[in-house]
Amino acid sequence: MNNDAINDMNPVNLNSLPPLDPPPALWASIRSELDQRQTARRHRRRTFIASAVAAVAVLAVVINLVQLPEPGPLLDGGGDTVAMSANESDLIQARQISALLEASLRRQNLGAVNTASVESLVWLENELGWLDTRLASNPNDLDLWQQRNQLLEEMNQLYGRNSWQAQMQQASF
Repeated sequence: MNNDAINDMNPVNLNSLPPLDPPPALWASIRSELDQRQTARRHRRRTFIASAVAAVAVLAVVINLVQLPEPGPLLDGGGDTVAMSANESDLIQARQISALLEASLRRQNLGAVNTASVESLVWLENELGWLDTRLASNPNDLDLWQQRNQLLEEMNQLYGRNSWQAQMQQASF
C-alpha cells in the first residue's frame, strides 16, 4: 500500500502521535482492585454457604423436636399400659384427621360461598372456635377431637357443595 492509501484510512493522522506507556502503578492498582473484589465475592459466598448450612441444621433440629412423641405417664399395671397406648393412638389418629380436614378446608375456602349456606358456615365456625378454646385447656380429650373432626367434616361438605354451585353461578354471568 502506498502512503496516500494509509492516510486515507487514518484521516486524523493518529500514527504521528508519540507512543505512550501507562503509568507504572496503574496495572498494580487495577490488579489490587480486582483482587479485593474477588476476595469480597469469596467472603460473601462463604457467608452464604455457612448461613445455609446453619439454617438447615436448625430446621433439622426443629423437625426432630416436633416429631418427638409426647412422654406418657408411667404406669405399673400391664393392662393399663395397653389401654393407654390404644387411647393415645386414637388421640394421635384424631389429631391427624383434624390436620387433614383443616388442609382440605383451606383449599376449598378460597372460592366464593353461596349465600344460602353462609348462616350455617358462620355457626360451624363459631362452634369450632368454642371447641378450639376447650381443646386449648384440655388437649388430650379424645371426645373434643372427635367433635372437632365432625365440625370440620361438615364445613368441608358445605364448602365443597358451595364450590361447584359458585363456579356454576360465575360461569353463567
